[in-house]
Amino acid sequence: MSRIQRRALAVSVLLLAALCIGAWFARRARTPTFADVAPMVFRACAPCHRPGEAGPFPLLTYADVAGRRRQILRVVERGIMPPWKPVAGYGHFRDERRLTALERSTLRRWVDAGAPEGPRDRVPPSPVWPSGWRLGPPDVVLTLPQAVEVPAEGPDVYRNYVLPAPVPGLRYVGAWEFHPGGRAVHHAILNVDRRGWARRRDAEDAEPGFPGMGAEGTQSPDGFYLVWAPGRNPARAVPGEVWRVDARTDLVLQLHLHPSGRAESIRPSVGLYFAPGPATRPRMTFRLGDVPIDIAPGDHWTMTDTATLPVDVLAQGIFPHAHYLARRAHVWATLPGGRIEWLLRIDDWDLAWQDAYTFAEPVALPRGTVLSMRFDYDNSSANPRNPSSPPRRVRSGEGSLDEMGNVTLELAPQRREDQDALTEFKFRRAALADDPVAEFNLGNLLARTHRAPEALAHYRHAVAVDPSFDAAWFNLGVALQGLHDDEAAVRAFEAALRIVPTDARTHLDLGASLRSLGRPVEALRELRAAVACDATSGLAHAALAQALADGGDLAGSEAEFRAAVARAPDDPRMHRGLGTTLQLAHRDDESRAEIARAEALEAQRR
Repeated sequence: MSRIQRRALAVSVLLLAALCIGAWFARRARTPTFADVAPMVFRACAPCHRPGEAGPFPLLTYADVAGRRRQILRVVERGIMPPWKPVAGYGHFRDERRLTALERSTLRRWVDAGAPEGPRDRVPPSPVWPSGWRLGPPDVVLTLPQAVEVPAEGPDVYRNYVLPAPVPGLRYVGAWEFHPGGRAVHHAILNVDRRGWARRRDAEDAEPGFPGMGAEGTQSPDGFYLVWAPGRNPARAVPGEVWRVDARTDLVLQLHLHPSGRAESIRPSVGLYFAPGPATRPRMTFRLGDVPIDIAPGDHWTMTDTATLPVDVLAQGIFPHAHYLARRAHVWATLPGGRIEWLLRIDDWDLAWQDAYTFAEPVALPRGTVLSMRFDYDNSSANPRNPSSPPRRVRSGEGSLDEMGNVTLELAPQRREDQDALTEFKFRRAALADDPVAEFNLGNLLARTHRAPEALAHYRHAVAVDPSFDAAWFNLGVALQGLHDDEAAVRAFEAALRIVPTDARTHLDLGASLRSLGRPVEALRELRAAVACDATSGLAHAALAQALADGGDLAGSEAEFRAAVARAPDDPRMHRGLGTTLQLAHRDDESRAEIARAEALEAQRR
């Protein structure tokens, strides 16, 4: 390029820059109209400020916005609205409600100019939201069995409601949607309980549900942290990302109820959308924090925690949680080379606006990354959100006036074969805090990966910490059976039955151990109890049938095997057992027909 050409190019670039700067100043100099303000209002405000949602008034038209322009500007400049706490530049999230500096400036200049409407044809149309279920008709809808009465005024209420899953067998949930049923629901969290803990808590008093923010004993389902807040869009199903629900699963809906200024009677609903098969892209939740808290009146206190990842993961979402005394919540990752990757920074924590955040794109964190969190607390009178005046001593707890501190991350291993290593890392870390659920889950993982002696130690620790943990007693018994220690297995199953006397599986396995020990009368009693507790179980009928045959009661055995076949007609074991009983009764033609049926079903499974 010649010198003249280079000079011409430089002049062209300067002219273009001058034109761009001139256009920017022209836009800045022009008085904004509603056409400039409407896009930000429709994006960041209208999802809540519309009929039927949590906002106390709509912001869908020029008249709506202009009539409240001073109030809107005041809460925007104070950082109160829109409710988005993460600091810009410290993590990037889906559906951010944050206003940019230019948007805030535009709003200020529009208000100062008297809120001119301007040309109506330049205003984008008011947003329209679909009525009913936004993801389409759900496969299952669960509604609270009775309405929740929320007074017009009073303190916030945190309460958990148990919703038994109305499914006969194992299903996989690909998406969910929540309908609050009124403005009083500030946010909701959906957990699962597979051990009956929540039902027992619910039965402690006559009122529906039970109180608490933590709902210990429940779990986020299979790596998904399910949170609803006003204006939050329901997430559509992603192929291969599902969580399990079955007939033994209770869904536990935690509601944060905030009186709205008028008495409300609400019946929230949850819609479930099923997927065709199990997870092909597994994930898990991983928690930092939960350090014991004890803050004296007037004190400032800091909680920190770290964990080093054992495998390469993708971080998909993050949920921080604390109560009223927290002021800052910082979460970051230090990569193996030393680079800092910020995951979340909140410098003005407000329990009233806690939320779960989904990363705009999954964050890749390699093996050896150190996850870190820091929460700062202020128990002085200078904390405007301190609920106690004068301040009082505050310790860890689930009550709203207690304190908590944790960060839950949704993680997925980058390689499927690393799932067990990541899961074991999570449970071993939680088990250090004498968490019986973590001990139980770790025992399950060790048993599944053929490390039964190690599993026994963790099941025993789980029941030592929580003697009412019936599922841990049951799994301890199963593990002891596998190691041929039926005497100890009987004791474990009996302990489980003292807690839940109607569990068919426990009666069934106890009967099996009693048979192995040569105690047929007791075994028959337990197997009959298994059938009485669950008459739909083909396995229970078959086990009772075999015990009856061993005792010479061929007629009783035949009746039970026929009941087993009726309930599990495609299970070859049921047909083979019936064939064997018929053979003992010298009914050879019928016996051969049943055994042939069993062989045909076995061939289909090969």
